[in-house]
Amino acid sequence: MLATMRIVTVPDEKWQAQPAEAHCWVPDSFALPATGAGPLDGRAMAVKDMFAIEGHVSSFGLARWRETHSPAAGTAPVIRALLAAGASIAGLAKLDQIAWSIVGNVGEGTAPVNPVYPDRFTCGSSSGPASAVAAGLAEIGIGSDTGGSIRAPAAACGLFGLRPTHGVIDIEGALPLAPSFDTVGILTRNLRLLEHVLSVIGARQDGPAVFRRVVVPADVLDSVSTAAADAVRNVAADLAHEAGCQLAHADLGEVLNGDVVDLFARLQSREVWAAHGPWLAQHADALAPDVIQRVLRARELSGTPADADRRGWQEFRAGLDDRLPADSVAVLPVLEDLPLPRDASGEEILTFRSRALTYTAPGSLSGRPELVIPARHAATGLYVGVGLLGPLGSDAALVRVARQICPPEGVLAV
Repeated sequence: MLATMRIVTVPDEKWQAQPAEAHCWVPDSFALPATGAGPLDGRAMAVKDMFAIEGHVSSFGLARWRETHSPAAGTAPVIRALLAAGASIAGLAKLDQIAWSIVGNVGEGTAPVNPVYPDRFTCGSSSGPASAVAAGLAEIGIGSDTGGSIRAPAAACGLFGLRPTHGVIDIEGALPLAPSFDTVGILTRNLRLLEHVLSVIGARQDGPAVFRRVVVPADVLDSVSTAAADAVRNVAADLAHEAGCQLAHADLGEVLNGDVVDLFARLQSREVWAAHGPWLAQHADALAPDVIQRVLRARELSGTPADADRRGWQEFRAGLDDRLPADSVAVLPVLEDLPLPRDASGEEILTFRSRALTYTAPGSLSGRPELVIPARHAATGLYVGVGLLGPLGSDAALVRVARQICPPEGVLAV
C-alpha cells in the first residue's frame, strides 16, 4: 500500500538560466500583437514554425523547406483564435526536421537550449517552444504532438504539456506529419494558464467529468529511473487521495513495450511518406542522418501491405480500453530518465528514441489525451515529467483533477 505524500511547491530557479541564449527562434522569426481581448490578455506565445502565418514561409525545421515553398495565404485557425483571445506572438520557434524527432537535436542551426538541463537536449520535435517557455521568453508554447513531441519536451524542460484528444483542437493550417496521429499541443509553466488556452482552442468534449480509479503501471516501473518511478507512484497516491479515487496497480506491459512502438512506427512511417514522399526523396541531402534512416524505412514500408498493422492498431485500442476503462486515469512515466546529453552518439539517440516512444506511443495510437505534470524528485533534485493518460474526451477533466495536487506556481516535489 502506497503511503500518501502531500505534494508541495518548490522554487523553479533553474528556469532562469541564460534565457538570452536559448537559441529557440527560427532565423526569420518575428513578433505579432494580439488582435483582440480575452482570457489570454498580455500572454506571449512561442509558435512552432509549422503553423501557417499569413505571408510567412514556415521552415518545418530546415532551411530547404523554406526555400522550396511559398508564403502562407492565411493564418491557421488555432493561431487566429489565440490572437483574438488576447495572446501575442513573441516569436516563431524552431522544431526538429519535418517535426519527426523526439530528441530535439535535428532542427535548423543550433539546437534550442534546455534551461533546466543546459548540457542536455530539450527533446522534440517541439524543441523551440519548450525552450522559449522554460527560459521565460514566452508563457505559452504552441506545438504539435504526433509521437510525443509535446509530452517529451514538457518532461525534459519542467513544463506542463497537453497532448489533447485527437481532433479536439483544430489542426488546419499546420503542416502534417502523420495525420492519424497529429495533434496541436500546449506547453506552459502554469496549469491554470494551460486551462485557459484549452478553453479558447479546444472543442466541446463529451468525456467523463470525474474519475473513479487511478492506475499505476506497476510492472513497467522497474525499467525507468528511481526518480521517474518514485514520481509516478507518489503522484498517483496523492491524486487518488485528493480526488477520492481507488488506487489500483495494473500490469500495463502489454501496451507499454517495444512491439507497440514498432506498430506505431510502421503506421506513422507510411503516413509520413504519403504526405511528403516526393519532397523527401528529392531533398534527402538536406536531412539529418537519423531522419534519413526513418525516411528510407518509410519509403520501404510504403510499398508493403498495411492491413495487418491496421488490424493491430484496432486490437491495441480495444486492449487499452479493457485495461483502462472510461472511469480510469493512468499515471505513467514520460521519459525513463533524463533527456539526452547534447553530445550523445548516434547509437544513443536511436536507443533514446525507442525507449521514449515506449511511454508516448500508447497515447498516440489510442488518440487519448495525456497531460504532463512537471515534478522534482526530492531525494535527487532531478526534474521529471509524469503523464496522466485519460479516456477520450477527458482533456478538461484531466486538467481539473491535476489542479487538485498542483501548486499555482512552481513544480511538484515528490
